[in-house]
Amino acid sequence: MAIKSKRSAATDPHDAVRIGSVRTFLDALERLDRPSATTFLYRGHPSFTYLLEPSVYRDARWVEHEDIMFKELILRCPNEFTSLASTFQTLVKMQHYGLPTRLLDLTANPLIALYFACAPADPSNESGEVLAFGVPTNEVKYYDSDTVSVISNIARRPISFVVPPAALTKAQFNEEPTIRYLLHEIKQEKPYFEPGIRREHLESVVCVRPKLENPRIVRQDGAFFLFGVTDSKSNPASVPGHYIATSTSKRILVIGSEKSRIRSQLESLGIFQGTVYPEIDRVAEFLKNHYASSK
Repeated sequence: MAIKSKRSAATDPHDAVRIGSVRTFLDALERLDRPSATTFLYRGHPSFTYLLEPSVYRDARWVEHEDIMFKELILRCPNEFTSLASTFQTLVKMQHYGLPTRLLDLTANPLIALYFACAPADPSNESGEVLAFGVPTNEVKYYDSDTVSVISNIARRPISFVVPPAALTKAQFNEEPTIRYLLHEIKQEKPYFEPGIRREHLESVVCVRPKLENPRIVRQDGAFFLFGVTDSKSNPASVPGHYIATSTSKRILVIGSEKSRIRSQLESLGIFQGTVYPEIDRVAEFLKNHYASSK
């Protein structure tokens, strides 16, 4: 099973605006359509070829062993997870420490997204990308949502997990063995949860506002896309097309040769490694590099 993490395109797309400074980036944002009752969120990545998918799907072995990695991290570091009330909160913490999960980081601050888009890529001159998402506000979920519990607990099921056929009635669907095992996982965090899982929830991507319980989420003004599956656990669900904000140019590309200059501009605005990653080891790393000899 091969799971690609990059688009096959080898050159910058034509339907994009290219930016080389914070000012031109803000100009590009001004051209976005902004309908009412919409929550705007952003994502930046260092290569325009990256697919819009969570980290657990960037390597076939990771998604194959997602349930094992989930359990192994908890059994090896139990004290880190004892206070967490839900699988979603557990996934957020695992994401924080670098374990591949079915979460994709977002931010409400477009300049934070620009910072991530300016990270070095391979090759070094490759363009970064900022994507803007306009999520209908009534579709934004919170950390305690039942739908969020349903999708999050897919992480605890083995790679053999499949979504039962669409032709089943709701009652039949919830009696299928794969769904009954999933219900068992959900009831560990929500004992009151009724057997009412819907196929469309399992096969969706939802935008989730997490608890602001760690400094990084607070500093990055963070949110997440939480990915369900398509038919089976091997295939991620897709971000709804209507979430992707539109403008005269559909994508904002960061010119590779201008990344360093943009990062300097962002630093003057208070956005740099020490503020985006407020943990003491990351602040120390920033200071070490900032004051290193240029020779």
